[in-house]
Amino acid sequence: MSDHQKTRPRLIDETTDLQARPPQFENRKGEPVQAALGDCECNETYEMDSQFRQIYDNAPIMMHSIDKDGLIRNLNRKWLAEMGYSREEMIGRSVEEVMTPDSANALRAILPKFWQEREIGDLPYQYVKKDGTVIDVLLDSVVMDDPIWGKVSVSVIRNITEQKRAEEALRRSEERLRAIFEGATDCIFIKDRDLKYTHVNPALAKLFGRSPEEIVGLRSEDLFGHKQAAHIREADRRVLAGESIEQERTLWVNQIMMTFHEIKVPIMDSEGNIVGICGISRNISERRQALKTYPVNPEVYRSAAFLECLQEARRAAATDSIVLLLGESGTGKDYLARWIHDRSNRCAGPYLALNCAAISKELAESELFGHEAGAFTGARGRKRGMLELAEGGTLLLNEIGELPLSLQAKLLSFLDSRSFLRVGGEKSVHCDVRLMAATHRNLGAAVEEKRFLAPLFYRLNVFPINVPPLRERLDDIPILVDQLMARLAAELQLTGLPAVDDEALNTLSGYQWPGNVRELRNVLERSLMVTEGDCLSLRLPSTVTVEERPLYQLTLAPERTLDEVTSEVTKVLCREALRVAKSKTAAARMLGISRDSLYRYMKKFGLTELGNLQTGDDKKC
Repeated sequence: MSDHQKTRPRLIDETTDLQARPPQFENRKGEPVQAALGDCECNETYEMDSQFRQIYDNAPIMMHSIDKDGLIRNLNRKWLAEMGYSREEMIGRSVEEVMTPDSANALRAILPKFWQEREIGDLPYQYVKKDGTVIDVLLDSVVMDDPIWGKVSVSVIRNITEQKRAEEALRRSEERLRAIFEGATDCIFIKDRDLKYTHVNPALAKLFGRSPEEIVGLRSEDLFGHKQAAHIREADRRVLAGESIEQERTLWVNQIMMTFHEIKVPIMDSEGNIVGICGISRNISERRQALKTYPVNPEVYRSAAFLECLQEARRAAATDSIVLLLGESGTGKDYLARWIHDRSNRCAGPYLALNCAAISKELAESELFGHEAGAFTGARGRKRGMLELAEGGTLLLNEIGELPLSLQAKLLSFLDSRSFLRVGGEKSVHCDVRLMAATHRNLGAAVEEKRFLAPLFYRLNVFPINVPPLRERLDDIPILVDQLMARLAAELQLTGLPAVDDEALNTLSGYQWPGNVRELRNVLERSLMVTEGDCLSLRLPSTVTVEERPLYQLTLAPERTLDEVTSEVTKVLCREALRVAKSKTAAARMLGISRDSLYRYMKKFGLTELGNLQTGDDKKC
């Protein structure tokens, strides 16, 4: 050995860093070659080896070198820092001493193959730190030549303990979510951007009598048909645009009408891109049935005034336009609005009504548009307004003439843009809802008096419908009585209903009803409460007598002929004469006509249904 070699530090031992003499190399035949110190190639190789060892020792990731016997021959600083050992404790010891038994067995099984292939990656093991903590690691190893130890395995070691914990937590979370997904009684589904079902839970599959595998890959039209699917797709596209939608929708499923409360939210990837839709639907058909309001069915009525109003309502139901219902208080504008909704293409959605006169000005905006948490004192959480709750359906703004001017302006903005801001909100909320309005006031006069915004009036007055007062549709009294009595019996939980005789019907038909259908309902309810026998004890308002009212108020319309008006007046006179005279003979005498003429009128106008008021002399005839 030369003097130069003697003065250089040893290549490796238990105490020194790994900077030493030039290493031993192999030629192409695999034979060891000792490079001369004076050779340029050797010097360059030595410099490269020195740089490698500096990188090895200072690398920010754990590294170690072991020989064919599994003994540790080198460690870098990161390994020592992570594992808590010193170099003196580890050099020359078996690497199995810092591994769990299972990992040690796995290492022994893989070593023969490794030394043949000279490179292997991503081997999972568990190391034991000096304090006893077990960590999960991945080893990427390669065989290299060391000048002293010969062939050694140099391994790059990645600590994946946190990753494994995260994966385990994710696995447990996935198991819990799958348990919820599989066991939920609500229908849960996921759709991709093409609106195909990618995941459905057993509850949804059971609803259609199929397996989840049969539904995956289908679209809404394959399950609900094209007509119902059109509304579903419209909502789905809004969700894919970033909205979250909560709505009630009535759908035909296997020829059964069902009502669902549905929530749909967008699914985003790690970069924030929307990749699909997650939906949860709850079947609330039984709850909706329990809350049924027993609406009056207008189609069975006979009065000309209401049949004309009904014809206009049919036209309104065939469109999605704004409807303005005009008429006196208590005429049933809200029932007619519900009738229009039930026959429109929005019948599957919810129907809600907001009485603008029944809420304070301070809370009106929150009730209609909703508010954010902290928007005002007492606003502890977000509240969805009536517009959002009516998503996909119809909202009736009853007594809209009482709406404050400030809200009139905000409502006008919504009608133009179909979007609004919640109270205290910063994000615009889009809403798909049909609006109807009703009022007993003259909105044109309110506009002139600056109490109603002219632009809003013009915007609402797209399709006005005049609902006639009850005094103009007295022919409907018997039908109204039957329907209202049935409804009152359900509300009052009556086991039976008293009979309504002809005299009571005549009395009801002879009253002018300034309170309209609402007053008729109240009269019937009061009469039911005081009735003790099998026949209804009618109680009309005590402050109004028959003599104090006008007999008939005539309404002229351009489309009505003179014969139609004359027939209506004749019918009213005949009915009133029969009520007052109590016999056909006296009634005919009062009208100045013969009894035969009266009989013809009674048959023509169907007055026999109002009562058989024959007296003894009538029977002889």
